Amino acid sequence: MPSIIDRQKTAVKGATLIVNTLSRRGEQWHESAQRLLLDSGVEIESAHKLTRPKGLEPLIRDALDRGSQLIVVGGGDGTIRCAAGVLARTEAALGVLPLGTVNDFARNLGIEPTLEAACKVIAGGKTAHVDLAQANGDYFVITASFGLSALTQTVLSPPIKKLFGPFGYVLAALLAWRKLNHLHIQITHDGKTEEMKVMQAGVINGHSWMGGKFEIPGVDLDSGRMAFYAVPPQTIWDYFRIARHVRLGEFFKTPGFRAFTTLEIYIKTRKPYPMVLDGDICGKTPVTLKIVPEALRVCVPTEFLEVYGKQEA
Repeated sequence: MPSIIDRQKTAVKGATLIVNTLSRRGEQWHESAQRLLLDSGVEIESAHKLTRPKGLEPLIRDALDRGSQLIVVGGGDGTIRCAAGVLARTEAALGVLPLGTVNDFARNLGIEPTLEAACKVIAGGKTAHVDLAQANGDYFVITASFGLSALTQTVLSPPIKKLFGPFGYVLAALLAWRKLNHLHIQITHDGKTEEMKVMQAGVINGHSWMGGKFEIPGVDLDSGRMAFYAVPPQTIWDYFRIARHVRLGEFFKTPGFRAFTTLEIYIKTRKPYPMVLDGDICGKTPVTLKIVPEALRVCVPTEFLEVYGKQEA
């Protein structure tokens, strides 16, 4: 296992704060984030309300050009994915404010999905380098998938997410189910190729999935591997049965559920099919998915460091 622990504390001076006000709680918490960070001793050099997704990268690059070493980003996993893609392979640290619906990346870091807890972690100044994943060269933080998830995203409008929260995903999935037909996919991994019919397939880079509802054993942000899964065509009741088994920790043993860990996998469909990265439709198949070890420096709680048996110097 690679050493992921940084030996220096994150600087808490000259921080840049960017909050996605289109996320589920972004507008509500923008001012609160500034106050909590300042009260915790974090000096904010500049603060921004993000009103359009394409504005995130220029804001981060401008902050890096100004020498900012701490970029605090508030939003859902899609917003965090975009920020991580810009900050990957730099020395600047990402501070995560989990303001989305599922907040899987924060959960995998051990950050409680509250603004107060996240600001406390950032003010603590502890950082670690963690793995990111790539899909055809584009970084993502936790999940890449296609099939039912892609159809669900076409149904899951921002109003549904804001109104129903996590249950909005369930509602959208039920609506998408009626439109779904199975997919023929071909996967190549670890020196072998196989074909299968699926209604949903993807990879997971982390042990906590779907808002903490599912635990994936043996896969973490420092494991250097990701979990592939494939769900064959099912009735809706069989799908819920599989979900129950997975939730009970039987991710790799659930009957009718194909799953394994790998460092890299190539997935091909008979025709290009939309792909979802951390909750947003981004790109299409065919796709090469792989882990990039220690690609991102991120603020973490003390407990995250303790899990790996090491303390900051």
